[in-house]
Amino acid sequence: MMSALRQTALAAVLAASLFATPAVAQQAPSEDAVYDVYARFRDDPQIAIERLENGLWRARLPLAALRSKQGAIRLYGAKATEDVSFAIAPQANVQSARLILRHVSGRAQEGSKPQLRLGLNGRFIAQVDGVTERAAAVNEIVIDPSILMSGFNKLRIDAVQRYTYVCQDPDAAELWTDIDTSRSYVEIIYARHPFAGSLADLGALVTAGVGGVDQLGILVGDGEMNEDTLRWGTIASQAVANRLAYRLPSISRVTAATLSANAGGADLIAIGTPDQLAGLAPAGLANLKGDDSWLSVSRSPADPSHFLIVAAGRTPAAIDGAVRALAAANFPLSDTSSVMLSPSELPLGALVAKKRQLRAGAKYAFRDLGLAETSLLGEERGEIDLDFELPADMRFRSKSEVVLELDFAYGAGLDDNSVVNILVNNEFQRAIRLTNPAGEVTPGYKLSLSPDAFRPGHNKVAFEVELSTETQGECAARSMRHLAFVMKDTSTITLPDADRYVELPNLALLSESGFPYAGIGEEPFAIQAGDRSDDTAAAVWTLGAKLGQINGTVFTEAEFGFGLGLDGMHTLVVGPRTALDGFLPAEVRLSGQVTATATGGKDGRESTFTQNYKTTDLGDNGLLIEGRSPQHAGRLVTVVTAESGSQLVASTRSLVQPSHWSQLKGGAAVWRENAATVVTQAPTEIFKIGQVRPGEMARMKSGRSPWRWILTIGAILFVLASALALIARYMRDRMNEK
Repeated sequence: MMSALRQTALAAVLAASLFATPAVAQQAPSEDAVYDVYARFRDDPQIAIERLENGLWRARLPLAALRSKQGAIRLYGAKATEDVSFAIAPQANVQSARLILRHVSGRAQEGSKPQLRLGLNGRFIAQVDGVTERAAAVNEIVIDPSILMSGFNKLRIDAVQRYTYVCQDPDAAELWTDIDTSRSYVEIIYARHPFAGSLADLGALVTAGVGGVDQLGILVGDGEMNEDTLRWGTIASQAVANRLAYRLPSISRVTAATLSANAGGADLIAIGTPDQLAGLAPAGLANLKGDDSWLSVSRSPADPSHFLIVAAGRTPAAIDGAVRALAAANFPLSDTSSVMLSPSELPLGALVAKKRQLRAGAKYAFRDLGLAETSLLGEERGEIDLDFELPADMRFRSKSEVVLELDFAYGAGLDDNSVVNILVNNEFQRAIRLTNPAGEVTPGYKLSLSPDAFRPGHNKVAFEVELSTETQGECAARSMRHLAFVMKDTSTITLPDADRYVELPNLALLSESGFPYAGIGEEPFAIQAGDRSDDTAAAVWTLGAKLGQINGTVFTEAEFGFGLGLDGMHTLVVGPRTALDGFLPAEVRLSGQVTATATGGKDGRESTFTQNYKTTDLGDNGLLIEGRSPQHAGRLVTVVTAESGSQLVASTRSLVQPSHWSQLKGGAAVWRENAATVVTQAPTEIFKIGQVRPGEMARMKSGRSPWRWILTIGAILFVLASALALIARYMRDRMNEK
């Protein structure tokens, strides 16, 4: 009976959601198509790694894939600079490297010889002439491998540009250079070192970048998945993803039988009992007793240049403890290849998240938020950024204020045009004029910001410093060495009190903060696999890795299960459409047309297109959809599905890429491999979680429906006026009687 109710509940959620399914990007007409014909633009540069002969690998890193900003690098002004960083893992033995740069400069600079100066890790590598022809130029710069190092490498591009109209104007509009980031790339040829390291080295060895963890195979015994193996695989995926910090590997399930065939080129994590892992683990694992847990790291038997991590125990509790120790960021792993841990040595309770969310009604110093004292010397312009995270369900009250108390100083010789502009999430809020010509040290400069400028998830307060000095005459040379501004780390930000309130569905919240599947809130949540197949397990592990990576959390407190049951918690359901199909009512299986509007292309204009779709055949599309649980008030159900198990894995791997993930919004999304195919749709029904004060709720409703609010006020005034008229008439009649 309970199972039938659960099936009916989920059917209702999917039915309500799929009636509002957005336009689905169709399959390309041919598998041989070079690009996706339904993409709004063709360029979709991705990091590509190719295996060569003689044990070598080639990594091609487009600049577009290395930058958070989209589009070309545009260098404006006489001295413009751009930094692009890329990572190289310790396992990579770089043999050769080169930089391919496609660029063009403004034609007004013809004859003034613009230049591009290129540096890598603080060392000069090349100088190329700017090109002022109608077409762009392509330069190849060979990079000395000895300049590259493990960890992040910073490529610095300086544009030296001149344009004179009577006088040299360093800010002239004609001073520009564009670098095509899609067709400019860093290419690295490398071999892989044989793996060598201890458990204490995992933080350095489990890294992203060239030669890092690109493929992750998880072995959790043989046979069908169960609740424990599904949970252990998710936690193991998060243990790797949280160490990678900003990238995700391709995660798949491997078995002992398919290890040699499917795990070549992949790093491995094996989870289970000593008997299950007898063919993989070191000999010492056989001596494991009782409730003790085992952790070890060694070379992978399928590829000695990759690692094999073993998390084992003779009981489920012991295995769980080993996996938790692997995932705990602050757990002190020993400088040995293996370790046995007793139950008293294992981390207990929920594991601490790497990222800390700020609390309402609290004051924070900039140094506590990671912003050290920052100086801008000899520069006319500079930016100082303060970054922090806010809970997804934090809603500041209407009459509250976010207060900044700034400790800063600036030098002498500035004119009245010097200013510090304050932007919150790229929107201008306030400005501070720097008016003292003798300079000034200003402690505790207080100003207030509107709480409406802040949003759930990641926030950035930018201090844009503009320092100006007087000119002596036409074309006079200026010295800027005296320009100085210092922001001290003793500055503070104070958050006001807030209510806990959020409106769902909202895929933007999922993308920004992982809510409600973030692993840092008090609300419990569940992750349900639609079936017990390896593909569905890999999709669950991939989504779990992405959601945990947002805040650096580990889902030790989440509930894992199979099927489509809703147990009074926020529930993430993952499975192929065939596993969910039996729970869809017949009337949902229909075809039709939906018109969607998308913005894309170089001109940024809107284009409207109509696409046919069938809910019974998703083709090559992935579908992410959210809805309210019909049985449990205030609970969200999120469904991730695709046409088949293999397509579910492929779609999930595409979804968690930043190019796709950052586009999520509304209540539903469909996508294909190309990031330009993502289509979203607003939810048709919204519900709320949490409570706000009545006055705040009235303000929110009036903001959404101002005419309803005006009519309500008008009706109240009419009733009051009518009552006063009746009272006046009654008093008049009484006086006349007397």
